[in-house]
Amino acid sequence: MLFLRCPYCHKLVLRLFYSSHTAKHTLLRPDGQQVEYSTLPPTDRYEGSLDGVPQLYRHPKCGVVTRMPEDIIRSYLVNPFLYGAGSFCCGCGEHLPENDLFWCETGQNMAEYTAELRNDYIRKYGAPPRSND
Repeated sequence: MLFLRCPYCHKLVLRLFYSSHTAKHTLLRPDGQQVEYSTLPPTDRYEGSLDGVPQLYRHPKCGVVTRMPEDIIRSYLVNPFLYGAGSFCCGCGEHLPENDLFWCETGQNMAEYTAELRNDYIRKYGAPPRSND
């Protein structure tokens, strides 16, 4: 494959420049977050209502509530395997394991919620999605 699609800006990038291109998206801002996070292309994201979908999570150790960006929520609702096992805490200024975070709306542990989404996906489609890399 001569070109690869960037999971951050969704542009086609010549394979030769792919690593340096994606590295720019993952640079850290002063607050510890990446400049950008991977998402599905806008046309592939979940388009329904987010009513009832948790969007705020709390890290009990620091007590700070962080809002999950909508483009990330709409991406993981389509593909719950898209992200690893952690999320950023605005209070601690670092990425933490999902086991350490709890949804404010439901009180559910983020890791349990992600596991449910992944199990539902496998029940529906039979297997996790294949990587495009």
